[in-house]
Amino acid sequence: MLRRWSIRLLITVVVMAAIAVLAVAGWRAALDRYAGGWTHEPEDAAWVLPETAQDLIDDTFDHLDGAVVDHRVGLLTDGQLAAAAVDEGAQAGSEATPPGGPFDWARRVARRHAAGMGDGVFADAEYVSRLLRQIEAMPGDYRARVFARDAVYDAQGERDDAATTDFVANAYVVWLAERAPGRLVPVVSVHPAREDAAKALNQWAERGVTHVSWLPVAQRIDLDGQAAIAAYAAMAGEEMTLHTRVGHWESANGEKDTIDPAALKPALDAGVDVSVAIGDVDTAPGVDVMESLFALLRQPAYNAHLSVELGNALEAGRLTDVLPPLLQHPQFFDRMRYASAYPDPAWARAIDPARLADHDFIDPALVEPLRAIYDVNPLLFALVTLRNVRLPTTGLHFPASVFTHERDS
Repeated sequence: MLRRWSIRLLITVVVMAAIAVLAVAGWRAALDRYAGGWTHEPEDAAWVLPETAQDLIDDTFDHLDGAVVDHRVGLLTDGQLAAAAVDEGAQAGSEATPPGGPFDWARRVARRHAAGMGDGVFADAEYVSRLLRQIEAMPGDYRARVFARDAVYDAQGERDDAATTDFVANAYVVWLAERAPGRLVPVVSVHPAREDAAKALNQWAERGVTHVSWLPVAQRIDLDGQAAIAAYAAMAGEEMTLHTRVGHWESANGEKDTIDPAALKPALDAGVDVSVAIGDVDTAPGVDVMESLFALLRQPAYNAHLSVELGNALEAGRLTDVLPPLLQHPQFFDRMRYASAYPDPAWARAIDPARLADHDFIDPALVEPLRAIYDVNPLLFALVTLRNVRLPTTGLHFPASVFTHERDS
């Protein structure tokens, strides 16, 4: 009896172990397919890309006059590399709270996997290495603005670590840019509610930093509040560009709201150059995000200081309400700026060439070549795809200047 029981126990253990292995393998396969679908390295392009894909890449860069300027690249970090730079910056450190429930956890793992980033002690290096390798593998000059992300602060200027799900130190992005000159440009993040906001902005300006990022929803920033207005004065005095967001956004800390472009008026009135990324536009009754944005662009005083980042415009939810209006307003093309919004394009099907072809934004013959480019270099894939997008029935497309414009003024 004891021997039979032992055999049954052994069989049970073996079966459970097999199930665990299959579960892990299945999870890995799911990540490979639905998170990071690429299978080759950026350096493999010359060996694995079909001629149609290579011709598409060559055509993209042949018609660009100057270096590509990517106006928005995000950073994922666990703080390992940042430890080498934290003493250099005017920014309080924050112990960010990882996203809560299982869905948030799965999304975090999938996003890191898509960016070629694990969870070990070299996670930061893995992320930065793959990003730089994609840039180095470009057949032409490519400069990317890398974004810091300050903590969440309340109206009294108190830091809220519990609400801060992602934190990227200013000193870290400056440190990275110093080690990749000509490739990376730092964008610092200084929450306007901080007691030292104006001082911090001045200090970074003295270091040569000219770009600042705010995420109004995730960071709980009131764009027309008194703290923001005081920060605009500091930014205008230092000739700094503010990168922020309009439209509907949801963050990992549970915040969600729609930012009306009209909220940008205090910054524009202060003479600050403002560059905006557009979120979803069909979720807030009473707020026509695109019309409000175009209303600002129609005013010469605002037009001179306002630019629009094209990152995420090719995502499925924005192919009806965001991309067409942008293409339908060629009078504003000189105010539009290329942005990859990396690492988002590394997600499998975040930008789906087949869907773009179905909506008549690209020639169906480009679907497979574009997929081949994604399989090697998602950053390059985002660029080549947007370069080939056309307004259905008209052939109207974003001009080359959108992809190479250096400044926002």
